[in-house]
Amino acid sequence: MIIIRLAGGLGNQIFQFVAGVYCAKKINCRKIILDDSSLNNYDVKRENELLKFFDLSKLNIEVRFKNILITNFRLPKLLPLNIPNYPLVSDRNFQAILKNPNKIFMLLDGYFQECLIQEDFNKEIEILKSILINNDKIKEKNGCVIHIRGGDFVKLGWNSVTPQEYYYNAIEKMKKDYHQKDFYIVTDDKNYSKTILDRLDIDYTFIGNSMYEDFYLIGSFKYRILSSSTFALWASALGDNEDSIVIAPNEWIPKHYRRIYLPNEIRIDF
Repeated sequence: MIIIRLAGGLGNQIFQFVAGVYCAKKINCRKIILDDSSLNNYDVKRENELLKFFDLSKLNIEVRFKNILITNFRLPKLLPLNIPNYPLVSDRNFQAILKNPNKIFMLLDGYFQECLIQEDFNKEIEILKSILINNDKIKEKNGCVIHIRGGDFVKLGWNSVTPQEYYYNAIEKMKKDYHQKDFYIVTDDKNYSKTILDRLDIDYTFIGNSMYEDFYLIGSFKYRILSSSTFALWASALGDNEDSIVIAPNEWIPKHYRRIYLPNEIRIDF
């Protein structure tokens, strides 16, 4: 059995969930329990968003949502040991555990983002694409989509990863190299977005009106400029990437370099 502690918004939940599924497939585990009780601990209550986007019945693994007392003790975070067959899995020992996993029980508690290598990420994308619920109402879009994360990112200072200069240089590259002139903005914060975009010489249109629609919209454009939000990263990774062009920032948050690349990703200097 594998138990996963869920935390954060949709992007974080996806990273945590697929890390557990990835481990389960390595050891041929047939039961996963997702404990989403900690989502109630935020100032703004979070919700378990996974069932809106993924058909878990396609996994060939029993997946249940249940509060498990042991997750409250945060043992994987407190004791991230790098020893064979160790059952407590966090970001700090994830790679070691993958090499010598416990085949009976694992407890996962972490974000499972910075600890990934490209091979892991590619396999996680493959897993999630096989269970992604398609939104047939959103077709392929022309133009370039831009995702701007405001809200809590601004309060925490994480928007410094994608300042105005980042968006300016990314837009200029889309104009010059790919002849894009129509830009569509997906954001959780229109006022913050306007402070960036109104200083740039572009015509833009706000699109999307819900988290669900925004996720699928991002992946429906061939040309994409992303924020460092894990929401946007997964929306792009699980979108149509047969011939996409994706510009994304170098860091997750300030001073945390992102080692994994999205499909067809380009990074720019600014």
